[in-house]
Amino acid sequence: MRSIQADDVRLREEIGQQASTRPIAHVASQYEVGPRFVQTCLEGVASGQLAKRGLSLEEGARLPTPRFLGLDEFARRKGHRYDTILCDLDGRHVLEVSAGRKKEEVTCLLERLTDCEAVEAVSMDMSRAFREAVQLCLPRARIVADHFHVIQHVSKAVKAVIGRWAKKAEGKTALEDHQHLFLRNQEDLSAEEEQARASLALAFPEIAVAWQLKEALRTWYATTSAATCAADLDAWITAVKRDGPSELRTALSAFRDWRSEILAFSDFLPIRLSNGFVEGKNNRTKALMRQGYGYRNRHHLRLRILLEGAA
Repeated sequence: MRSIQADDVRLREEIGQQASTRPIAHVASQYEVGPRFVQTCLEGVASGQLAKRGLSLEEGARLPTPRFLGLDEFARRKGHRYDTILCDLDGRHVLEVSAGRKKEEVTCLLERLTDCEAVEAVSMDMSRAFREAVQLCLPRARIVADHFHVIQHVSKAVKAVIGRWAKKAEGKTALEDHQHLFLRNQEDLSAEEEQARASLALAFPEIAVAWQLKEALRTWYATTSAATCAADLDAWITAVKRDGPSELRTALSAFRDWRSEILAFSDFLPIRLSNGFVEGKNNRTKALMRQGYGYRNRHHLRLRILLEGAA
């Protein structure tokens, strides 16, 4: 194994930089050093980069407070271990990755903000634990139900309608390999795919109605104004109650429980406050875990997420 002098600052920095984008084991092998030494070099590089954003390697340190926050969760081990990711939606970077997703755990995270009164809004999925923690710690902040998660909630109901028909004799063959046509956004379908979807819609009118209602909700988000937001949403809810399949009518419970948070997005127009940036970070995190960047070590995973875009 290679011996590196304590004062070889340049080489330590080089190793740390390499480890910020590559698996630690690969860097250790390349430089013929131990993985613990690579981890130390990585932490040295990370400390300087994070300090520029007012962040620290220490989990538990105070956090800078932006106007707009994004909260989301991701599974380190699905069904067993979850972490919460907190993002600055203005600055478009991750503030912290903390263990757990329960109200008490998220409360501890939010209490680390330097000025809780300065937060104007928090975008999140429809998590009761998140909502209760924000209401407790950030009393001035508007809670905005992220539109992606709201549409996803309705899309799951549409998928349930399709699944019900796919189990029937008339739908088993016709819908095989074509269910995605009703789950994708209309503008993402090719002309050929749209023609196939329209033909299936004629054969399965209940699925067609479910899809139309899902697309109508997307249109509401894209075109409504602060002045008409509530009335437009109520018109959509009325249409679901009148025409929607049972699965979509059941999905309306979320619109009762989260009505003010769903409508809150209109308070910030023309800014479309959403968790799109946070979702992107979550997708990147999943990619890191798939690639085996030492994700079993939670400390290492947190450091890697914080470093993304920190330089």
